[in-house]
Amino acid sequence: METRQKELKEQSADKQQGNSKKVVGRPFKKGQSGNPNGRPKKGEAWADVARELLDSNEIEINMVMGNGKQKRLSMVADKSFRHAVIIGQINQAMQGNVQSAKELADRTEGKSKETKEITHKDTLIIE
Repeated sequence: METRQKELKEQSADKQQGNSKKVVGRPFKKGQSGNPNGRPKKGEAWADVARELLDSNEIEINMVMGNGKQKRLSMVADKSFRHAVIIGQINQAMQGNVQSAKELADRTEGKSKETKEITHKDTLIIE
């Protein structure tokens, strides 16, 4: 009884604030998952696929597009595509692309830390 009164008060407060569609309690039935497919299998996640392709030195893929047309992608690198991407980034930085230079610096030197001083009544708390 007490929890029902609490729910009614919350619903009343929500209506006053204009949140009449707010779900109170659990939105899923018992045994029903909010993520029915779950986490992607190892090797199927974007990061896994990108890592696998960047570490390879040869890619051959045949793709069937939505309209039925086929597209073939074939690439070869003497090292890995990870090397090729980094070389492209260096090339962009050398041509004056500040974002590329910043990304390279962040990846090699680490992102710079921002420091703040916090004081209370003229007393330094954190430096």
